Amino acid sequence: MQWRRVAVAQMADLLPGRGLTVSLNEERECTLFLHEGRCYAVGSLCPHQNAPLCNGYLEEGEILVCRRHGFRFSLQTGECLTIGGYGIPTYPVEIEEASGTIFVSFLDDLS
Repeated sequence: MQWRRVAVAQMADLLPGRGLTVSLNEERECTLFLHEGRCYAVGSLCPHQNAPLCNGYLEEGEILVCRRHGFRFSLQTGECLTIGGYGIPTYPVEIEEASGTIFVSFLDDLS
């Protein structure tokens, strides 16, 4: 396995509080959220019943809520705040200031 850093979107593509699902490689996606000026990258599916997290909404305190059953996740850590054992992956994000390009890093198990 090897760390990969990929360009996934532009800051202009994000709307505050709305999720945008992007590809990391042929088999993996993540969902981006812009919250209070900060970009977060998390897993694209709720581990409870695989609902797309891009349809979720954000609450105060950097909390992502899945619309299907209301499971709540920390955008910072991925921890499920509703029930233990249902966390989501989080990914490091870097923004290239000059271009607004969003880069996400992940461990690529395809390499």
